[in-house]
Amino acid sequence: MFRLLREDDAPIPAIVFEDTINSGFVPVWEALGVYDALYNSDGRRARDVSRTIAYGVDRLAEDASLARLFHATLSPEEAMRFLGSVQRACMLHGDARIETR
Repeated sequence: MFRLLREDDAPIPAIVFEDTINSGFVPVWEALGVYDALYNSDGRRARDVSRTIAYGVDRLAEDASLARLFHATLSPEEAMRFLGSVQRACMLHGDARIETR
């Protein structure tokens, strides 16, 4: 799960983005260089990982050799949907704090 939290003056942070994806995509995230941004970025700001995620989106769209990393039950379209959503959210909510699980 990848979540962005906005910490205003409210006592509880507001969830401004949340998405999840099958853990079977880990080899793809590692090959794209986005694994740490997706799973090891707790507490960082969204703007700190947005460039890495954007690079991963571009590589996923352009590098056909990555197809070999997808298990038969996983699709490149689902990977692109998830990574694209995370990228847009990080750009839109650059000051939000990242929480991963």
